[in-house]
Amino acid sequence: MRTFNPHGWKNIETRRDFIKRSASAGAGFALSRAWARSGIAATPDLDPAVVKKFGATLNGQLILPGDPSYDKVRHIAYWNSKTAKHPAVIARCANAEDVRRSVEFAHQHDLLVAVRSGGHSTLGWGLCEGGLVIDVSQMKQIKIDPVKLTAQAEPGLMVREISASIGKYGLAPALGACDTVGISGLTLGGGLVDLSGRYGASCDNLLSAEVVTTDAKTVSASATENADLFWAIRGGGGNFGVATSLEYRLHRVPELLHGRITYRFSDARNALRSFRDFMAGAPDELEADVILSGLRDRSVILNVSYSGDLAKGEKVIRPLRTIAKPMSDRVHRSAYAEITPEDDNEPPGFAFGKYCYIERLSDAAMEAILAQFANQSDVSCGMGLYHYMHGAICRVASDATAFELRAPGALHIAIASSWHDSKLADASIAWVNSAWESLNAFSGGRIYANYLSVEGEGEDAVKAAYGKNYPKLVDIKSKYDPTNFFKLNPNIRPRPS
Repeated sequence: MRTFNPHGWKNIETRRDFIKRSASAGAGFALSRAWARSGIAATPDLDPAVVKKFGATLNGQLILPGDPSYDKVRHIAYWNSKTAKHPAVIARCANAEDVRRSVEFAHQHDLLVAVRSGGHSTLGWGLCEGGLVIDVSQMKQIKIDPVKLTAQAEPGLMVREISASIGKYGLAPALGACDTVGISGLTLGGGLVDLSGRYGASCDNLLSAEVVTTDAKTVSASATENADLFWAIRGGGGNFGVATSLEYRLHRVPELLHGRITYRFSDARNALRSFRDFMAGAPDELEADVILSGLRDRSVILNVSYSGDLAKGEKVIRPLRTIAKPMSDRVHRSAYAEITPEDDNEPPGFAFGKYCYIERLSDAAMEAILAQFANQSDVSCGMGLYHYMHGAICRVASDATAFELRAPGALHIAIASSWHDSKLADASIAWVNSAWESLNAFSGGRIYANYLSVEGEGEDAVKAAYGKNYPKLVDIKSKYDPTNFFKLNPNIRPRPS
């Protein structure tokens, strides 16, 4: 068994000593002014000296408005006027004990709490206005057992970090599509990934977890211990606590065919139709996505990943290579450990995005997609047709975990725009909203919980995410979080006490 820690905590004592020295009346006055100047909508009713004392108890870092790293730490993937929130306190936790102390502190001072790892929520749920952010992004320990085919991982690991570590053994986790997503949010929400056709969702490969609950206790969740909680965290998101350790089943995937095939945008209609017809009979080992890029050099990109016998895989993917004359073909054999993304999927500058679910890629849905690009203004935008539902993920019973959305043939569509020039913000956001309105008509009223991206829909939107599993989730939420302490998520409301 090998232990890997890509992040070393340095100068911990120096930081703690500094915080202790800063817990004075003068520092308290400075913090009060920082809260007032930071843009926080309502200055928290906190004694700055108490905040500093809390920081001195942490093994990690306490980050406050006015600190040099404050703006960098609160930056998230979808950064825009609605998600640019100003926490009063950010606790960058180094371990589970820091998480537990943060939960206690929030209760003591009646603070709104957000939990953040990768920061990929389109609604900015990893941040909060004027409250406390429990930031687990620096918790990155991983223990790999290549004999038992398991990995014990902390929640701050990004997909690319855990994949690189595990890939060295010729193994792969059922994690990842976007390499900068945090593994905890991905897994707790279900986890649609590049290996889902062969091995199921991320949550189907979760063996156990350690969770800090609302009463600041650490509990174990597995098939034999707190089984109700284990069922709920496999798809129910962060509604029940903060996961501080996750144990995964691993798979032998030493090599795969991986890469992208790029076609001209004029071939988009044919590419969408061919993709739909091909995926209807695709083997479990194949995953493929389509991206329609609305940049000035518009194109259609097919991302391909085949994890079975590679000689067979070459024959399997041949039809995807002959949809039209490709502009480029970068699909090649690669060791799993060597796979690096074409880009990090992080839109530059400012970004706005929404997601929707479609039950099948019908002709009408394809025309609705293409119509949005026909009406496109001069903004940087695109759509990704991700996670075609097939194979192993669809063979798991819909009530086996909280993640219920397993219908064969369904697709999840990401609609996004990005900009640097503030003059383009309105047009960029308008394009996303228009495209979402058009495509949401094909959703059947459903949405994947990790892709919930529309505010103001409340309980109805969450019911749409969890379907028939929602009543059971309410029961478990009422048991483990009866006051709805963890509410910044696809929120399952407990029953009134």
